[in-house]
Amino acid sequence: MPHLLIAEDDVAVRAMCVRALRRAGYKVSETASGEEAIERLGHGSYDLLLTDLKMPGMGGLATCRAVREQDDELPIVVMTGYGSMESAIEALKVGVSEFILKPFRPDELVNAIQRSLEKGWLKRENARLNALIPLFDLSRAFMSSVDLSAIPAQVIRIARQETQADRASLMLLTDEGDLIIQAADGLDADIVRETHQPADQGVAGHVLAQREPAVLHGSLRDDPRFGDSVRSDVGSAICLPLLHQDRALGVLNVSRDDAGRPFTRADVELLSLLASQAAVALENARLFNERDRAYERLAELDTLKSEFINIASDELRAPLAVMLAYASLLEQQATDDMRDLLEQVVGSANQLKSIIDEMVSLRRIDSGDTQVQLDTVDLNEIVPAVVDEHRTIFQAKGIDLSVTMAPNLAATCADPQVLRLILNSLLSNAHKYTPQGGRVSVETTQIGDLLTIAVHDTGVGIPPKEQERIFDRFYQVEHSFSREHGGIGLGLAIAQEMAGLIDGRIRVDSVVEQGSTFSLDLRAITD
Repeated sequence: MPHLLIAEDDVAVRAMCVRALRRAGYKVSETASGEEAIERLGHGSYDLLLTDLKMPGMGGLATCRAVREQDDELPIVVMTGYGSMESAIEALKVGVSEFILKPFRPDELVNAIQRSLEKGWLKRENARLNALIPLFDLSRAFMSSVDLSAIPAQVIRIARQETQADRASLMLLTDEGDLIIQAADGLDADIVRETHQPADQGVAGHVLAQREPAVLHGSLRDDPRFGDSVRSDVGSAICLPLLHQDRALGVLNVSRDDAGRPFTRADVELLSLLASQAAVALENARLFNERDRAYERLAELDTLKSEFINIASDELRAPLAVMLAYASLLEQQATDDMRDLLEQVVGSANQLKSIIDEMVSLRRIDSGDTQVQLDTVDLNEIVPAVVDEHRTIFQAKGIDLSVTMAPNLAATCADPQVLRLILNSLLSNAHKYTPQGGRVSVETTQIGDLLTIAVHDTGVGIPPKEQERIFDRFYQVEHSFSREHGGIGLGLAIAQEMAGLIDGRIRVDSVVEQGSTFSLDLRAITD
């Protein structure tokens, strides 16, 4: 509902205007003098001023001039019984949008008010659209920029240029909660360098606390909210908060020295859009920078990890080979309890050898040294053979191991050694995570030219959120400080990368506490 202010010294005319406009649905306030009208406009929010041309003290034209010093967009309608060409021209010069002669009917008054409000709306809309033009190009620049140091400079350049301000600055919150000037145009370099204020003080602090723009005019030092925190040569200013999802990032400021050139609503709207875009751009740039730093750190860690693997695998292989050889020799010669102890030593050494072999395989994959010799492979031969090689360790743990081969299974093109390594890894994984008394079955199927070797187990299963990551290097579902099973999280990663070398792929289907199925898909050789 538009809020109208009526300035008319004639009580009867003022009462008629109030009654007619309220019946038309407007919110109406009234005063009998131009001086009081100016005071009310300075402290309230109004959408239109209806004023008499001839009033005691400050007349209608003087009132209009004073209004324009504060607000050059407020629609003004002048009514008078002493109309002349000179007064009409003077009224138009000060921005009066409608001129109505007394006596007038209530409907004539309502129509004049409606036309004036529509003109004001069109003027504001035109100003808003004009404000969007420079922001369009700026928006594209923002969206493509991830340079935190460049964005503030772009913001203040546009802010000062489009509002014709004497100075502009962008203040950002530090991690400590203080405000510093990140970029400025028209401010002394010493002020930019030395400004470092708490975020709850001054105009900027007020704007951040209220989360709303502050539009200031005249002698700002007299405003009790700010006091000495405002520069003495600022006659008019706009301060807007930079907010991103209700989180304060900083404050955008523009100011003019001449209080006779107040900022308009169009300026506020333009800067509000600019501040909104700037907040998004700053946050995006911050996130991009954090992401880049994280990627750089991950790359450093990955390099260190690779160097460690290279050094560890080289330095451990030789002494481990010697230890395993002598331990195996002593195991053959020992008797009774000593043989049992040496058997545990040899078993542990073989576990360590398996880990080192995985590390060496990983290094070879990364360096491209893995030699793949593709040949025609009969799965009916290689799959049962690999399963038989694992029967002893499965029986020792009390796990039932079986294999089922599909009839008329086609051959595939693969490296037999690589295929053996993959199957060994899948069976070792099933053995590790299947409890005593469980079952592991290996099954082959063929659908069209797709061959599948599936390893089913009744183990602990894998949570759905973990299934996408189990093929990542060094990733383990169990926490490193509480896990029950051995290994360093390379077996499945190496198996998946090995599968890629023979144009295959490993996929997983698992239910927690019910078991998992790891399937190796290969292409059949077709005639």
